[in-house]
Parts: sequence; C-alpha cells; structure tokens
Amino acid sequence: MMRLANRKGFALPMSILVIAVLTAAIAAAFSSTNAEFITNAAQRSENRAYHLAETGLEQFMVLRSSVGFCDHCTDPITADSEWTRVNLPGGYADVVAVKVRPAKDSVTPAIYFIRSTGVDTMVKLSTAMSVNSEHTVGIYAKWVTMTMKVTAAWVSLSGLNKNGAGTIDGRDACGQQPDVAGAQVDKGDFTNAGDASDFYGNPPVDTSKTFAQLLAQNNIDWNAIITQNSMAPDITIPGGTFPSEADFAADTNYWPVIRVKTNGYRLPNAGRGIIVADSDFEVHGSNMWSGILLVGGKLTSDGNNTTWGATLSGLNYLLGGTPQVSTLNNPNLDGDDAAANGQKTYVYDSCSVAKASSRMRKYMAIPNSWMDNLASW
Repeated sequence: MMRLANRKGFALPMSILVIAVLTAAIAAAFSSTNAEFITNAAQRSENRAYHLAETGLEQFMVLRSSVGFCDHCTDPITADSEWTRVNLPGGYADVVAVKVRPAKDSVTPAIYFIRSTGVDTMVKLSTAMSVNSEHTVGIYAKWVTMTMKVTAAWVSLSGLNKNGAGTIDGRDACGQQPDVAGAQVDKGDFTNAGDASDFYGNPPVDTSKTFAQLLAQNNIDWNAIITQNSMAPDITIPGGTFPSEADFAADTNYWPVIRVKTNGYRLPNAGRGIIVADSDFEVHGSNMWSGILLVGGKLTSDGNNTTWGATLSGLNYLLGGTPQVSTLNNPNLDGDDAAANGQKTYVYDSCSVAKASSRMRKYMAIPNSWMDNLASW
C-alpha cells in the first residue's frame, strides 16, 4: 500500500500565491473605485462648469450696462469686442462679445457673438496639473439701441393739478427731436389753477385721449420693471444711499438707475439719471433733476425746482385700476392727481433722456442661435 510522503515547504509558496492574488484583486478594486470616483467628479464638475457658463452669459446680457459690472465694456457700436469676468459661487465665467456684423443703419442693428466659458474651481480634475473643468456656450445677439419714447414733458396717468406759477414745456431743450406735448393726461383730469402756469409744446396740454387710449400708447413695461427688476438698479432705497451732489459732480458721466421702494420718498438733492419710484414720490425746495422720473404713484412737487428730461407719474395704473376723477357731487374725490405747486419748471430735453436711457440699451438674443460645448480659445 502506497503512502503519501510529506512534501516540506509547500504551505509557504501557497500562502504567498494566495496573498498575491488577493492583493491584485484588492488593488484592482481600489483602482476601479478611484477611476469611477474621478469620472463622477469630472461629470459633476463639467455640469457645474456648464451652469456657470450659462449663468455668466445671462448675467452679462442683463447686467452689462450696470455700473461696475463689466470691466472692459465701452460702446459696442464703436468697439469690435468687449469682455469681462463674472465671479459666481463655485467658480467664474469669462464672457466675450465679438462683433460679427456692424450696424447698417438705425433699423439694422449690429450683431455680436457672445461666448461664455464657465470654470469650476471647486474640484481639480488633476492634482498634479491643477486642471479645472471648463465648459463654453455661446449665442448670437443684436445690440438694441432703444431709447424711451417721449410723448410729453410730463405724462400723468392719474391726472395733474397745477397750482401757482411755473412752466411745463414740451419743446425740446436739446433741439434734436420734434416737440412733444407739455402735459398729457386723460380727458377731464387736468387742472391749471387760476391759469397761472404756462404750458408749451405740441400741443401745450394734451387731454384728447381717454384713459384707455393713454394706457395703450404708453410703451413702458411697468410690470417687468417693478416685479421682474428688468431695469436693474445701481442703487435701491431703502438699503442703499442716495448719491450726493458731490458724487454727481465727481463724475459727469454718472447717470445711475435709482430704485425707490419707500412710499412718499423725498428727493434729497439735485442729480441725474433714472428714478424708479414704486409708489408716491416728492420733490421739494430747489432740488433739480436731469433725466427720467418714473413714478408709480402720486408725484408731488413743491417749491422752486426744475426737471430736464421726461416725467411720468401714476404708472401703477398700468398694472390695473382706474384713476379717480372729481365730479360735481364729489369735488374732493380726485386725490391721486400729480400735484405741481409753486414755481415749477418741467422741460422736455431729448439729450437728457438719451443719456439716462442709454442704460436701457442691451444685447437681445437671436432665437435659435444657442450653441453648446464650444471649443475654447
């Protein structure tokens, strides 16, 4: 009967083989897990870079004209390109607008290609090379040089009550545009107490339209301005500080958009630009304003002051409602009329309107021109 003899030294090689196999399996598992982790991190980083690029492009198109937003923006009509970096949570977007076709005339605007490269700074794709994920999107856009359509030196959808002396003049002080009406209100909602004030323009006072007709001719999207913040303000009150006269004197090209949310806010000093008042607004003393006044509620103007540009009040009626009108039975009913008391001078000035509304110029996307995952350079 054969007997198996013990073979000395067999257990050690077998143990080494098993350990080697297990080590290889564990190393492969770690490698596979690490590769999957890096792939998932890269995909998430790429997705973040895409959203950064898209957000940067959208902010550029909306906020491009805001003071201090664009580092290298001038006048797109004369410049071939402009660019800026939009800093965002988790990264940034480098946005460049390149002119591809100049404006042919006032009807055919210039066309630009706007490219936005989003860079995710939260994750490094390669620790050794410090590589960040990038994604580039682009769109074609027109440069729209729209300005405000002015129909009168003072348009009041809620009516106008003029007391005391003064002048409301629709003749263009700048001499660049046709004359407009001095004051424009709906039928039966205008008072010139004692006929003490002088009105000039074409016509001096326009009360030919009904309230519905006056609403129809108004081209201001007040709902977008108030509820959607379509006219991005440089300063919001309360919260911000109204610029002082020294601020305006230090920079003659400073024409800010000032959003006033405080009801009954009083103009603190002279200045220029666009004031967007959500509700009632007051001008007192000798304060002057150059540009555009957009008042949602009742505008009350006292003292000896002057406004050059264009004034619109009672704009909240664009959101609904009907203005109050006095009757024989209710002579005190008309409490929403704009009130101009004392020595008032409201003058239409197309140059002031153009400078103030230059902030309304913007890029407008051309439909079906969106491009994704562009090559970066």
